[in-house]
Amino acid sequence: MKVETVKPIVCAALLLAVLAHPAVSVIEDGSIYEDYVDIGEVPPVEVYQGSSKTFSISATNHGNLCYGGVILKYTRDLPEGITIAPVESQTIDIGETATYEITIYAGENTSPGTYNIGIADNAANDPNTWYFVEVSVLTPPPPPTPVPTEKVTPVAGGIPTRPAEAALETEGTRLTESVLFWLVVILGALLGIGAFMRYRGI
Repeated sequence: MKVETVKPIVCAALLLAVLAHPAVSVIEDGSIYEDYVDIGEVPPVEVYQGSSKTFSISATNHGNLCYGGVILKYTRDLPEGITIAPVESQTIDIGETATYEITIYAGENTSPGTYNIGIADNAANDPNTWYFVEVSVLTPPPPPTPVPTEKVTPVAGGIPTRPAEAALETEGTRLTESVLFWLVVILGALLGIGAFMRYRGI
């Protein structure tokens, strides 16, 4: 087969490879390499107004080139009041996975609701790696209602603690004094009668 016939076939094959995989590129010597980093999935994130939430996200190098200085980029138009940090750079070797710690902060005046925050990497020739994280901004729960404690007043020994008890004790004291009074009267009367009878010689 002539060289003139082979060249169009090779070019066509390269073109088909590039079209079939958007992360496939061709370097100067005509060889093909894959160049993409995949952002892993992240469960929905909930954050209260005026607070922050930190979570992890992974980026895996599925290509055949080593990437140095890979940082994450975020949706350009973030909802008002939401900030994301930090912007850190990592090296991701071929077939390796790097883990990034991301902190999302929602300001006190951020409108409650659910937002989709796009996260991707900055690796070259990597057009389809955006992953959207569902971020819900919630209103902080109200502070717990304090439970009233029963006030206990210390009572000195011997002093009644309730009016009813005080009345019963007063009534008992009066009854005792009345009985003693009449016993003394009766005893005095008997002694007087006895003395009178002895005096008369009865």
